[in-house]
Amino acid sequence: MSNKEPWLAVNLSSLFPGIGQIYSGKKSKGYFLIFFYLGLYIIGLWQILSPPGNVFIGLVLLFICFLLWVWNLFDAFGSAKRNNTADFESLRKQNKDPWLAMFLSQILLGTGHFYIGKWLFGILFLLTIILISIFLPFILPITLAIIAYLAYKFAPIRREETHKLAILVAILIAISGFISLGSQFVARNFFESRWIPSGSMEPTLHGSPNQSEADRVLVEKFSYKYQAPKRGDIIVFSPTKNLQQEGYQDAFIHRIIGLPGEKVELKDGQVYINNKRLAEEKYISRVQQTKIDVCVSGVQPPYLSKPVTIPANSYLVMGDNRNSSYDSRCWGVVPRENIIGKAYKRFFPLNDIGKIE
Repeated sequence: MSNKEPWLAVNLSSLFPGIGQIYSGKKSKGYFLIFFYLGLYIIGLWQILSPPGNVFIGLVLLFICFLLWVWNLFDAFGSAKRNNTADFESLRKQNKDPWLAMFLSQILLGTGHFYIGKWLFGILFLLTIILISIFLPFILPITLAIIAYLAYKFAPIRREETHKLAILVAILIAISGFISLGSQFVARNFFESRWIPSGSMEPTLHGSPNQSEADRVLVEKFSYKYQAPKRGDIIVFSPTKNLQQEGYQDAFIHRIIGLPGEKVELKDGQVYINNKRLAEEKYISRVQQTKIDVCVSGVQPPYLSKPVTIPANSYLVMGDNRNSSYDSRCWGVVPRENIIGKAYKRFFPLNDIGKIE
């Protein structure tokens, strides 16, 4: 077996567990690590993001993924070094290792160049990365790849037989960076987390001005791009024009009660949709009544002080805690464009993780 560069193996395995082992000749171990890591990662994300999944289990699996990634770096190094000749290892240790410089440039900004004694370059590249992160984040992966390659290139001694592999690793660093940016984009545009600041959704969701005591929920923001919101959905929405005029800036969270085109009225403490009583026993107490007397502030008379027909592309919402909820009864409907997303899963506190009904 030919000699292998241990720090090249580490570079490869830092991009994805198992690749360094395959380079080192441990193909069975490498393929096993790839599929095992990928399986754990996918299951972990599914547990966190899917309605029936358990967030705690998902976080544990992702933490195991992290530990596996760290272990895999040491194993890749050992797998490459184990069968090297003594002469090769002696020669490799005589000078600054270019592959170690490349690896350090990925882990800690600028340290690869500091390691090989190029302090000015290290400082320059560190400042460059900071500025690009702020002003041009979409080209950051390419920048990181170039800086990592230059750490290899500027090293006092390069192993010319692996020079082409340095270019390949740099390309993989860029690809990995773009995948990471894409994942962040998807996460920001399709999911977000929220904490419940008030008690308007009790007992379904516990709210508190103190974040450490409040329920935290996951909000998905993509389904309403393809389908209309449904009655019973718990939605997060930005303040309507009426609420903005009252000084509200933070998002609200309430349940959809009335749909576009429906006639809604309050009668005998109950909600009536198109002259039929709305069954709400699933999420509010039978002894709790839905009245207009909670609307002591804001627009007068309150919106639901008389029967109304909901405009097109608008939704009437209420909190589950009808006795203490500032909602559509008082200020009106929520235009569809104000809806941020649907709250579908609680992930804190840990003893109450699960799908929100």
